Amino acid sequence: MIQMLRNVRRYRDVLMLSGAWLILIIYLAPMFILGENAHIRVHDNLDSNIAWYKVMKDSGQLFGPTNATVEQIINGLPRNAYGTEFSLLQWLHEWFSPMMAYALSQSITRIFAFIGMLLLLKRHWLVKKEAYPIVVAVSLAFALTPFWPSGMLSTLGMPLALWAFLSIRKGAGTWKHWLTLGLLPFYASFVLGFFFFLVAMGLVWLWDVWRTRKWNAPFFFSIVGMTLLFLLIEYRLVYSLLVPEAPTSRNEFIISDLTFMESFWLIFMAILML
Repeated sequence: MIQMLRNVRRYRDVLMLSGAWLILIIYLAPMFILGENAHIRVHDNLDSNIAWYKVMKDSGQLFGPTNATVEQIINGLPRNAYGTEFSLLQWLHEWFSPMMAYALSQSITRIFAFIGMLLLLKRHWLVKKEAYPIVVAVSLAFALTPFWPSGMLSTLGMPLALWAFLSIRKGAGTWKHWLTLGLLPFYASFVLGFFFFLVAMGLVWLWDVWRTRKWNAPFFFSIVGMTLLFLLIEYRLVYSLLVPEAPTSRNEFIISDLTFMESFWLIFMAILML
């Protein structure tokens, strides 16, 4: 009887996981099937970022020096005004057409968002086997979260990073966890999400030091190592901050004078447009 119940539970878990993957595939399929006829976000995406990736590809300045000029926009922009050459998203646009690169980027982000949340909940939060359906459902809901396309895994990759950090913190870190922390910076943005995430991890480490009086060196070096890797990858941004040259779009930035309710409505509309 007990064995039969275990088999039923195992069959249920496999069915739920397969169903979640099927829903994710169905969600992503239109971008591959319809191609350029698919519906994608226009604001802060098709009207800007995707065009910038194409300009960067056509300019031949992907590995250009910090003082190089990309001539295609407003009579020339500094190379540092564009993203780093060590971003996988930029390389997707180097290798594929804009629409295919966009579809692949969406797929990579949502697949690893699903895997990351699944691992985090299964290993650290909802560890009981009875909770597996909840784990799968929450992971799928998270993977379908609207997000800014060019943000990559800046937010949707946080559960994956947290899974790795918590495992290292507990002393159960393996090469898989270290590899995860080493690869994530190549498909995420430091300033769009992981700066705040790593600050939070640093505070957790300090709390542990205060509470246990132990330094937990692996956890500390995992935080420092990921931070340094982000700074190396975003070296153009770091250089631009330390040695400012060209004016930025924020020089004439006007602080919003919207009311609280107007701001709330703007956030609501922005989420709908995602």
